[in-house]
Amino acid sequence: MEYNDILQRYFEAQTTTAEERALAQMLAQKQELTDEERAAKAMLSYAEQVEQTPVRVQLHQRTTRARSWQMALAAACVVAIAVGAWFMRPKPYCYVNGRAIYSIDEARRYAEGMFNDLAMAELPQINSLEELFTLE
Repeated sequence: MEYNDILQRYFEAQTTTAEERALAQMLAQKQELTDEERAAKAMLSYAEQVEQTPVRVQLHQRTTRARSWQMALAAACVVAIAVGAWFMRPKPYCYVNGRAIYSIDEARRYAEGMFNDLAMAELPQINSLEELFTLE
């Protein structure tokens, strides 16, 4: 591959690691550099420095104490939500035959139905028309 082709591909971020090493060697051997070549040499030297710099990574492990506090907090939240839901539930207006009635309109319908049934039960039973009318 030609030197200028590798340099162009390096600026387009399409080179392999081997090609970047070869480009770094070519740039190190060359005496007079153009602006593009100086920029490529600076970027390659910076990449090499970053590659050689050790990175310290420290992972934090969660302790069982912190985990137990999180679990206790989650349980307390669940209990608080359950208690809040219990107190926020709708209150029944009345009970009819053991069934809770939550609406006043439904309670009125049941009451009217029961009063109608009661009124029908108290009416005298008329068996014939003769008992209704008296002829004189």
